[in-house]
Parts: sequence; structure tokens; C-alpha cells
Amino acid sequence: MFDAAKGVTRLERARAALDGAELRVGVRSRAEVVTPLAPPEPAPLVDLLPDRTLPVGAVVSVQGPGPLQGSASLTAWLLGATQHGRPVAVVGWPELGVVALSEAGVDLGRLYAVPDAGGQPAGVLAALVAGFEIVVAGPRLPLTPSERRRLLARARHLDTTILSARPWEGAALTLEVERASWSGPARGDYWLRRQRLTVVRRSSADGAGQAFEVARQDADSPSVTAAVRARAAGQLTG
Repeated sequence: MFDAAKGVTRLERARAALDGAELRVGVRSRAEVVTPLAPPEPAPLVDLLPDRTLPVGAVVSVQGPGPLQGSASLTAWLLGATQHGRPVAVVGWPELGVVALSEAGVDLGRLYAVPDAGGQPAGVLAALVAGFEIVVAGPRLPLTPSERRRLLARARHLDTTILSARPWEGAALTLEVERASWSGPARGDYWLRRQRLTVVRRSSADGAGQAFEVARQDADSPSVTAAVRARAAGQLTG
């Protein structure tokens, strides 16, 4: 059985030994110092990507509850953060307007938009994959599973990145907007100054997924909150 008295005596002896050691080296007082954790610092939007850049020769699926509810903003922000002067094509997404793209930092002089692919969406996308380094496949671009497989193989061969607004089997990276909110004066009526997205990132390196919070204030560049990056997606609560 554990002897409580012996336990207390041992603790007292340890304290006395510590006090004696401090006196010998000249310490006259002791205080416990607790260093508070630094508040999470916003990080650049590229920290949302596993290698801080869009994967080359691959598909990135950017999904949301609707074409205008978060996924469009996130796609525009990603283009603005990663374009770096490269030509970009957008097909099948008329809601992704040039104003939003320009505000996100996209070089409109190197942007080619095809609002409607007509009756040959796979053919149009294949042609764009051959001519552009980054191609955005919008939600109005219906593709069959076999067409997606052929287009992914083509993108790999040509080192093109496809940003898809729909789920895509074999995507190297999936960014799912689970929650989007806007705010401003009078609860955001008529003047939306701040947008916040809760994004779950899934890739081969993320296991079950990682949760991120992406925010943009006024015309500032979007940022990722560092504290949220360490939280598993399975721990998100409604």
C-alpha cells in the first residue's frame, strides 16, 4: 500500500533540497513564469496548399454548397495567389465574373473566359488544357467519368492544372467550402466588407482532412488563420 505520509515527506525533502541549492548559487527568490501562447498569426493564402502552390499536371477540386456560395470566391483567390503571370482559362462558369477575379489579383490580360462550352464540353476543355497552364472547369461543364479520366491523363501529360468546381475522381487535392459567411455594417446589408470561409483540405498527405479558416477583410489579400490549420476536419462542429 502507498504510504501517504512517506509521500509527503519525500516531497518536503525535495523542496528543501531545491531551496538549499538555490541559496548556494545566490538565488534569493523564485517565481513561476508562465509564457502565454502567442495568438495565431494570419498566414498567406498559399499556406492552404500542401506545397504552397497548385499541383502541376493534376486536378484540384474546389467544392461548395453552390457556385456562388464560397467556392467561387476561393477559386478566384487561389488564382490571384498562384497565377504569377501565367495564362488562365475559365470555362463553364459565367458567375465567376471579371470584377471578382480582378479584385482577387488575377491578371485579366492573361485570362480567357468561355462562359458556355456548347454541346462539346470535353472537347472544349481538352483544347484549353493543351493551350493554358491553368484551366478552371466550372459547375456548368457536364463531364462523364470516362471524359474526366481522359482529361486528367491529358493534363498530366501536358503539365496543366485543372481547377474543377465539381468532384473529380483522382483529384490530387480537394478543397471543400463547408461554411461561408459575409459581414459588414448593418450585418453586411449592401456593403460586404469581410468574408470568412471554413475550408476542409483533403489530399494524400492529410489523412481524414485538415480544417482551415480563410478570411478576407475589405480589399486585403485573403489569409489563412494558423491556429485552425492544426485542427482535424473530423473535429469541426456545426
